[in-house]
Amino acid sequence: MERAYREDELLDATIVDSEGYVYGKVERINISENSVVLLAKEEKPDARTVADLNGLKEILLRDVKTPFGPRLSRATPIDMLAEKVRKELGLGAEEKLGDEHYIKYAERIGVSVPRVKATVARKEQKGTVNLNEVKTIRLTVIGKEKETRLIKIILLGEPKEAVFRKIPIQEKVPYRSSEVLKDRLVLDAEGNALGYVDSVVLFQDMLGIRIYVTKIGGQVNLTLLTKFLEEIGQSEAAELVEKHFENQKSSRNIVEVEELESFMREKSLAFRFPERVVASQGIREFVADIPWDAIGKIGDVVLLKSKSTDLRSKGYV
Repeated sequence: MERAYREDELLDATIVDSEGYVYGKVERINISENSVVLLAKEEKPDARTVADLNGLKEILLRDVKTPFGPRLSRATPIDMLAEKVRKELGLGAEEKLGDEHYIKYAERIGVSVPRVKATVARKEQKGTVNLNEVKTIRLTVIGKEKETRLIKIILLGEPKEAVFRKIPIQEKVPYRSSEVLKDRLVLDAEGNALGYVDSVVLFQDMLGIRIYVTKIGGQVNLTLLTKFLEEIGQSEAAELVEKHFENQKSSRNIVEVEELESFMREKSLAFRFPERVVASQGIREFVADIPWDAIGKIGDVVLLKSKSTDLRSKGYV
């Protein structure tokens, strides 16, 4: 049975035409007795001059002196700058600092804020889509762990954006390189999001595309970890960690969180390492290799010919 959606659930949904081109995003929905109309907006690049926050922080950091002594040795220049900003603006230690705080602080102490040219997105009215033009509506959650994303897609049954841009209708799917397809969203025939294109791959007798989603992966700095263990009086644990990961420490000085936790369980080590020794990053996890003949259209997104359930039954997803 087809799922129903509230109006607010469809706001900002991406409208994709039958050729894989993005028509716009849903700004609002007008419902009357005789019709349902989706009002679409689109984002256009707008070049303007904005505050150079990185440049500003570099200027402000020149006047920051890092303190010495065992108690303050872990304080970084950016930490000290943040403390000065909070003190000047009368902010609490727990209050998160935003760009506007650094700008206000610079103005207070008489430092000129550097400016740079940047391209930002400007929202404009695009047009309308009648409900009878809609083929399917899908809300899909993709990603892993803390990197999950809700992808809202309204898939049209006609080439509305292709006609608008005067792009010829594709009779066959043209070859596109990894560089061209990289990071494009992949939708199945019903508009379900599967992930993003990582690269073009080779099957035994044809080309294909590899699809990825993103998950959070953590890495531990071994030098900071052993230093922390010694600080809390667990020198034996520090020695065990250092000895076990000796090869990693000599080469890249980091180890995956999962690998460290496995070692801790093996040695019955019970300690919690603080956030300052962990660096989180987005990691690509490959979820599918799709053969080229399963691709229906290549536009702003990649549209597949089949449903994800059919692809899964063939072992592709």
